[in-house]
Formats: sequence, structure tokens, C-alpha cells
Amino acid sequence: MNLDHIPILDHHAHALFREEIWRKTPIEAFFSEAYDKVMLEKFVPDVIFARRSYRELAGFYGCDPTRGAVLEARASWNYGDLARAMFAQTGIEQVLVDDGIWLEVMQPFEQNQSMIGLPCKRVLRLETELAALVPEHDTWVGLMMAFEQMLRDIAPSLVGLKSIIAYRTGLEIMRHDSGSLERAYSSLKYATEPGIAPRVNDKALLDEMLWTGLRVAADTGLPVQFHTGYGDPDLDLRLANPLHLRPIFEAPDLAGVRVVMLHCYPFVREAGYLASVYPGAFMDLGLTIPYMSTHAMLTSAREALHLAPISKILFSTDASRTPELFWLAARHGRRMIGQALELTVKDSDLTNPEAEWAGSRILHDNALELYRL
Repeated sequence: MNLDHIPILDHHAHALFREEIWRKTPIEAFFSEAYDKVMLEKFVPDVIFARRSYRELAGFYGCDPTRGAVLEARASWNYGDLARAMFAQTGIEQVLVDDGIWLEVMQPFEQNQSMIGLPCKRVLRLETELAALVPEHDTWVGLMMAFEQMLRDIAPSLVGLKSIIAYRTGLEIMRHDSGSLERAYSSLKYATEPGIAPRVNDKALLDEMLWTGLRVAADTGLPVQFHTGYGDPDLDLRLANPLHLRPIFEAPDLAGVRVVMLHCYPFVREAGYLASVYPGAFMDLGLTIPYMSTHAMLTSAREALHLAPISKILFSTDASRTPELFWLAARHGRRMIGQALELTVKDSDLTNPEAEWAGSRILHDNALELYRL
């Protein structure tokens, strides 16, 4: 089923690299979550996503479908012109940007919006904002009071909150007593140079940060995105199963909070189950599309449809750093979701118009409603 005419509301993505960083970054870094030099140089060129992407990018650049030809062609482009040309072909209508990553090499929010030529809205990364406040506070209580007030003050300018706690200590969020929190914070302050924003890795501190963020989300109506499943080697995949989020969905004081489980692979079925039984659970197919094989992308899209209501499935590019990832993700997103829906309606004795309606929901309308845009 062709969904090319349906616009994409890209509900989870990141900024582009600054030009000088983009030009010196090996293209293999964009085709894998690996960052080990040996992996990038020796093995990533044999990843299906990389080999497929050279062929598809060659179509855009008008060159031979080889790595060398693609590199030569892309090097001849003005960076800004390339970004605008590629985004113009994606059919992306709007991008919701998590700009709390790699601040020293990514384009600032306003500059990024200007370059891609599309409306962008901001999703706030909780861990980055918490770390930025640490140098200003000597006690955990003082830090959390300032953190909560900051979230409430900035909430009207945001469309959502985001947590990468899966990368740090995992998705099994617990409650901790005040003594444990103060001791953990004292240790963090002792190990951190004055005036430096630290990387917060303590489970008690991050869990409490998240409960605070969730309470603010409950009061302000902001959805909360969670990285779940597949990611780079900084993540322990065993701790990134979205089933760990069950206490959040069942917490009485968080009634009404909407949680978006990003990526999900290989826990797509688990996320689909949660979306089928909890009103506040929503799931995303980004990163699975386009990083996987065609079979895996199609399988994941179909598995999301096993149990999850169509109104709770979203697609994002999760693209970052280079406009080529947005271009590739948009192409495969429409293609894979279209194929999955065509197969699903045949299984369900539904009509093709039903599949097109579902495609519009997943690519655009669900995000429009969820983020209240």
C-alpha cells in the first residue's frame, strides 16, 4: 500500500551535526549504533542497512551505487542545500526535537530549525537538565526543588519530556528514602569538579528525578518519552525492557500520564501488550525502522499491530546528525507500515481504505493528538 501522500509528524528526532563535524564524520557512523572504531571500519560496511543505504542514497545523489561514489557526491553539496533538499523529499511536516544530546557538536535548536526548513518543537531531556543544575546546589532536596520548579516554568514551551534512564540504570524505577538520596548526592558532589555538570549515574538519584518529572507531566499534560530497547553499547539491553515500566502505569498519583515507549525492538510484542492494557501506554516504531533488515522492519510493524490499538502506535525517524537519516527513515517508514497494514487488513477481512486510515493515524494523526499540536 502506497502511503507517500500521507505527511509524517516526526515525534522523536534530534538535531543535525554542525557542518564541520558532519564533514569529518565517517559515513559508517550513521548506519549503526556501534561506536567502536574496529566495528565502524571493518564490520559496519557489511551491515544490511549500510549496503542498502548506499544504493538508495545513490538514487538521490545521481551517482553509482557504491560507497566511494556516494562519498564523492555528498562532499560536493553545500550542507544547508543538502539538508533542505532532503527534507523536502521526506514529506515530514513537523519535527519534535530532543536537543539534549551531544551539545558540543549538534546545531542549536533555532539554527537547526532554520536549516531543515520545517517547524520544530522541543522535547526536554530530563537527565541533561538535572545535570546542568547540580553545580548550583549542595543538597539533594535543594536540587530537586529547583528541578521541579524549572520543569513547571518551562512546561508551556515544550511538547513533551524525555528520559534515557534505560541507558543509565534501567527501566525498573523504584522509590528511595531521603537518607539514601542525600548520601548518593553527597558522593556525586564529592566526585565532581566544582562548576562542572556531571553525568548522573546513581540509580536512586535518577529514579527520584523521574518520579518528579512524571508528577510534573501529570499536572501539565505533557507526554513522557522513554528510550526502550535497542541502543548503543552504553545501554544494558536486559534492563531496557518496557515491561519494567508497569509501576508507572499503575501508580495512582500518575493517573492520566501518557508514556511513549520509543523504539522497543526487540521488545515490540511487550510494548504492544502494554499499549493494549494501559490507557497511558503508547509505542513507537522509530529506530527499528530503518536500521533493521526489510524483514525485521516489516515483522516489527506487524507485531505492533498484534495487540496495540492503531491509535496508540506512532512512527518517528529518531534521526540525528545527518539529513540522510531523516530521508532514509521517512522512505522506509511509509513503505514498511504500508506493507504491514496491507497484510493486516487482509488477515482481518477489512478493506484497503481501512489500511489507509490506519496509515494516516500511525504516521501523523496519533502524534498530533498525543502531543496536542
